[in-house]
Amino acid sequence: MKHPLLIAPDIKANNFDVLRFLLAVAVIYSHCYVIYYGKAVDTEPFMRFSNNQVDLGSVAVDGFFVISGFLIVRSFQFSASLIDYLQKRVLRIYPGFLVAFTLSMLLLAPLGTIDSAHPQGNFGAYFQNFREKLFVLNLLTLQTQQAPWAFQGNPLPNMANESLWTIQYEFVCYLLVPVLAALGLFKRRWLLLVLFVLAYTLLALQDFAQILLWEGYQGKVLSHPLYLPKFFTYFLAGACFYVYRTQLPRNTGLLLFSAAALVLSCVMLPAFNLVAPLAGSYLLFYLAYFPGIRFPHFTRKGDFSYGLYLYAWPLQQLVMAVGGERLSPGLLFAFSMVFTFMAAYASWHLVEKPFLRLKQYPSSLAVNSLLRLTAVFAKKQR
Repeated sequence: MKHPLLIAPDIKANNFDVLRFLLAVAVIYSHCYVIYYGKAVDTEPFMRFSNNQVDLGSVAVDGFFVISGFLIVRSFQFSASLIDYLQKRVLRIYPGFLVAFTLSMLLLAPLGTIDSAHPQGNFGAYFQNFREKLFVLNLLTLQTQQAPWAFQGNPLPNMANESLWTIQYEFVCYLLVPVLAALGLFKRRWLLLVLFVLAYTLLALQDFAQILLWEGYQGKVLSHPLYLPKFFTYFLAGACFYVYRTQLPRNTGLLLFSAAALVLSCVMLPAFNLVAPLAGSYLLFYLAYFPGIRFPHFTRKGDFSYGLYLYAWPLQQLVMAVGGERLSPGLLFAFSMVFTFMAAYASWHLVEKPFLRLKQYPSSLAVNSLLRLTAVFAKKQR
């Protein structure tokens, strides 16, 4: 008997919205342990479960890249032109990032200088050490930045918004898609599969042989090439699931095998980073197209997953600065979720959604509007 397809023919009937929301919450939960203890090793629950291989936040970020690979390839194929595709990607990523990065560095981090030694805040020292040109560079290249004198009483001082570092790699993957299309990899699917195997091999060499780590190198535009094999592997995994969607079976045996492989790679064999791109991706798409269970209206009030990811870290740092030892990782999660959800709500309705409406206008108008806004902001920072 022929098995049903893993990915339903009605590709839009999925649970990606709720999965992205849950992945964002997982990142926040994981970071509570990192921010509370100053480390993930031997503290964060999934890190301990996996014998210190990986934390839940990293697993969630990998899941984001798998979903992106699937949806972004589809977005490209349904875009009217390259400019139309780039416009949609820029409007989805840049406005929310620009505002979140600016607020993190110019508002939330300065608030993090308030402590027992500086009850009125140490704003003078903060802005005296603030590097404006680096701020503008990181703003435009989707990177994060150290915040001098901020959160000095926390286990992780000077870290204003460390979650933002993955956004650049996400956008790099977006730029990769037109290149892959130009090389014909979506028409000759086996070439895309070969590229996935190459990225997976590089990841394996990094993980097991500890080579190709490019230690000590950090560029100004691309922050660190160390993570490219990992993110390319997960992004290409999602892309492969998309182009092979009419051939992948939905099989309970494969589901159980994938789940068992993930568990065993945590508790017996230290191979989670090699098992997850395959088994984890299958499990993710099984849930995304779970038969009979759909959440089609989950984002009816707004798509808050990106905002949760953008604002959680600095708000967790602030809650930690105020609560200190009176908190626990669980309380830190509870309090920070409330404030982060409020910030995500505002981000969606005041920033992300208004800019996404520009997608309906001619590409040149939308892109030029964003570029003009960016140029004006950069000019003010000089």
